[in-house]
Amino acid sequence: MAEIFVLGAGVVGMTTAYALAQKGHSITVIDAGSAPAEGGASFGNGAQLSYCYTDALASPSLVKNLPGYVLGLDPAFRFRPTVSPDFWSWIAKFLANATKARFEANTIEVLKLAMESREALSSIRNRLDFDHRTAGKLTLYSSIQTMRDAEALSRLKNLHGAGQVMLSPAEACEREPALARYGHGFAGALWSPIDETGDSYRFCLGLRDLLENQYGVTFKFGTTVRALTKRSGKLAAIQTDQGEWACRIAVLSLGIWSRSVAATAGIRLPVWPMQGYSMTIPATKYAPVVSITDSARKIVFCRIGDRLRIAGLADIGPGIGEFSSQRFNTLMETAKGIFPEAGDYAADPKAWTGFRPMTPDSQPIVSRSKVDGLFLNCGHGSLGWTLSMGTAARLAEIVDVHA
Repeated sequence: MAEIFVLGAGVVGMTTAYALAQKGHSITVIDAGSAPAEGGASFGNGAQLSYCYTDALASPSLVKNLPGYVLGLDPAFRFRPTVSPDFWSWIAKFLANATKARFEANTIEVLKLAMESREALSSIRNRLDFDHRTAGKLTLYSSIQTMRDAEALSRLKNLHGAGQVMLSPAEACEREPALARYGHGFAGALWSPIDETGDSYRFCLGLRDLLENQYGVTFKFGTTVRALTKRSGKLAAIQTDQGEWACRIAVLSLGIWSRSVAATAGIRLPVWPMQGYSMTIPATKYAPVVSITDSARKIVFCRIGDRLRIAGLADIGPGIGEFSSQRFNTLMETAKGIFPEAGDYAADPKAWTGFRPMTPDSQPIVSRSKVDGLFLNCGHGSLGWTLSMGTAARLAEIVDVHA
């Protein structure tokens, strides 16, 4: 079998290594962190395995609200254009995917992949301890119109196994009693019974032990991938801050940094960063048991053991990357307004910020590249945790055919 380098040890890279190792390949994983999922999106994401909430970002409703996002009128979503040609190329493709037909098609394609991922995770979840639960999810809608739009889309999703059900406020409160202390009114909720939860960071740590002990996978941590070397159209080496490795086959799974590394091999990836924030606080007896997504305020609440993960906000444009106390405070104050008693907000919030690697159509890039020997598994947006096992399985099949 082949010797393969997996570039990136977030949840996408780790599951890719697992899928390839299962097929008998010799795997080396390279990552800049000192451990898997260190600090990146796999560390502080919303913890929801949102198999049914696969709605593409590019949509008619987003375009309708775009002027307000640019003007900063929505605290949850900040959209600021840049002068970068790559940004405007991404925006042009993004807007082309914002029609109703493209939005629905992209949503369903990701849903199909999510269902594959759910099935793949079921085969390994009992081998790892990562606070996994099949909790189900309630998505709350603040108006009759947004509720009707969601119901129409759910009918399409249900053709592909989503099993979603629209609930009245009273029915939602019966499903999740914590909603009695919800700080706002809502018109209805969409119940997704098969959605799950889990700590992707702990998943990655457990998967590392499994890969090392049972599959002989080698990890090179503290190693930053800087560039790829190709010769005669074929992958030849990986350039890192620790030296060069000769390499015939590699998988690029570096999240948002996949774009800059791919560029060194002449590959332009349509991936743009969207910054988000999260906090993790002790859960109280009033914390919701099922996952909650507040669609109007774009914040999720997810119980992980005795902790409550709260995640949200979406910033696209210049100035992203640094932790913004102002933006984190927006998340904190919004969360308090939604569920004021669900967690101990006075505790250390374990504040985190990171990037979601967005593609224009919200579909991850799972393919061979134009460089022989280089494969791509990146661009998962806000669904990296949800889609990771599915894209890893798909990528492993592609590698077997073409490596």
